[in-house]
Order: sequence, then structure tokens, then C-alpha cells
Amino acid sequence: MTPFAARCVLVGTAILLVLAGLLAPVAGWSRPVLFAAGGCCAVLDVLLHRSTRAAGGDEPRAPADHGVPVPDRAVGVDGPARLLLGHRPDGTPDETDVTGHIVVIGTGVLAAAVFEGIAEQVRAAAERDDDVRGAPSERVPPLPEGTAVLARLDRAGHPHGTVVLVPGLGTMPRVWDVVVEVTRYGCTVRRPADRRGVALRPTLPVLDP
Repeated sequence: MTPFAARCVLVGTAILLVLAGLLAPVAGWSRPVLFAAGGCCAVLDVLLHRSTRAAGGDEPRAPADHGVPVPDRAVGVDGPARLLLGHRPDGTPDETDVTGHIVVIGTGVLAAAVFEGIAEQVRAAAERDDDVRGAPSERVPPLPEGTAVLARLDRAGHPHGTVVLVPGLGTMPRVWDVVVEVTRYGCTVRRPADRRGVALRPTLPVLDP
């Protein structure tokens, strides 16, 4: 039985027991026993929900792009390099300038994978004189838990494209061009001029065969 099915059974049983305690013609200790049993089912449902989240069962399962070589994504054929963030619901590719500042908001495995999928493209687009730095690393100070950064610096040491992973809106950097927000319900992409995010099927890292 899947965790979802087990939770449905527990919730349904708890409701039936409580209704029986309220409506059924029972006497003596039977009514408190029914209420107690319903409460136990509710507690078990909460514990199952927490254990499922801890095991990654509530991680978002957004469809993603797989198998496209990173150089093909990152380097434009007829113009400057572009980063492929993913595809919108109608199949339109959502791209951004490789020199922009991208923020990935979220926690968990999918948020980390979205960050790494974009970071791969930043690395692939780096030129010979660029300095690509990521954290954690020996050259970058430790960051707070749940955060990561990859910066592409030009010869003069100026940022020439960054991607940052933060756990929430309160830790966003001040300067950004695109935000990819990852939640348990999927991913959205938003730019400063947008009033709300648009659903996105994100680009994830290419897995080695």
C-alpha cells in the first residue's frame, strides 16, 4: 500500500469513528473509546505524513527535460550564448542570457537539481579567460545551509553570469534577472516585470549513461 493510500484509510477511519461516537446509540465507555480510536488514527496520519516528507515522498515531481547535451543548450548558433531554463506548458523554450543573474528558490532534491542543471550550462558557456567559481569550495567562503552559488567572472573579476540557490524569498539576492521557484507543486519562472510566475518544466542535469 502506498503512503497516500494508507493516509486515505487512516483519515476515513478517523472520520467514521468520530461520527459513530457522535451519532451512534452507544452508552457507557463506548463513546469515549470511539473518540479515542478516532484520535489515534488522526495521530497516525500525522506521523505518516511527516515520515513520508522526511523520506522525500513529498518532493515535487515536475516533468523535466532530459538527455540534451549541455553544450547544445548553452551555446547559441546564430547569436550570443543562451541558457535553457526549461519549457513552458505550450512547449515554448524559456531561455535567458548567459550573462544574467538567475536565482533558484526552493529546498530539497528537485531545487538542487534545477540549480545544477543551470550551473552546468554556465560552466559550459565559460570562455578560456573566464574564472568559474562555485560554493562550497576552497576559494569561496562557506554559505548558509540550503544555499549554493556559481559565478562566472571575466578577466577583470566582474560577474559575467551567476546562478544562486536559496531556500526562500527572504534570502534572495538584491540583483536578479530571472527567478525559478521550486515548490512541492512544481516549478515557475518569473522576471522582474512579471506579476506572477509561469509554469515551467525545468531543465535538469544530464545523467551519465
